[in-house]
Amino acid sequence: MNTVRLEWAEEGIAVLTLDRPNRLNAITDELVEDVHAALSVVEADPGARVLVLTGAGRGFCAGADLHESVAGGGAKALRAPALYARQRRWSQLSVRLHELPVPVIAAVNGPAVGGGFALALACDLRLAADTAYFGAANVRLGLTAGEMGLTWLLTRAIGAALAAELLLTARDCDAAEALSRGLISRVVAGPELLPAALDLARLIRANPPFGILLTKEMLRVAPREATLRQALVLEDRSQSLSVHSGDVDRASAGFNAGRSQERDPLI
Repeated sequence: MNTVRLEWAEEGIAVLTLDRPNRLNAITDELVEDVHAALSVVEADPGARVLVLTGAGRGFCAGADLHESVAGGGAKALRAPALYARQRRWSQLSVRLHELPVPVIAAVNGPAVGGGFALALACDLRLAADTAYFGAANVRLGLTAGEMGLTWLLTRAIGAALAAELLLTARDCDAAEALSRGLISRVVAGPELLPAALDLARLIRANPPFGILLTKEMLRVAPREATLRQALVLEDRSQSLSVHSGDVDRASAGFNAGRSQERDPLI
């Protein structure tokens, strides 16, 4: 993997760094294959609990590398079936992040544009440096703003009205606005971004894994338009499954032991 770095920061917590800092970690076919390979490593590791995705240098991911696209005629040099297959391969990164069995935290350390914006949105949680910004620049080039799931992911994250504004105008959304709109959960000074992401990962890791797996599944599968009855079907099934994981017994034993030390236990 020449364009990414996969490291285990500590037990159960992996950090995947897009590593083309001289190009703001812009996406190439090689980077796409390297990220696919790294995600396969995480998926295959039974000890994996959380993945942090970030970028090297001053950028998170600047979208497709236009220099590579122009070389040799770029996308227009490909016949339609080949171009479609390539596009699908790129888009599968968003699907894999979205469906990864463990939670994924995007530590957005700089520009997240186009496909980079989509990769951040495909993660379960997003923290951003105060210098980060998000944008969909493709419409400026005569293309659509829809790439790698961006239209679906952004609408789900912030609602139809603001998603339409950002995608149709191609304007940038800075970290402060992203926080106010609920696109990210926290703004952190640049040097503190990765430590903050690791702290968040530790909070997730502290919880039993099966419940986390099912919770991520519910967040992914339940449609925004679901009725209460539809949501309850998913919640009731997942809650019933989690009872038999063994984690509940262990957690209850620890909880009761702690309560026995209190003067006035609540339950």
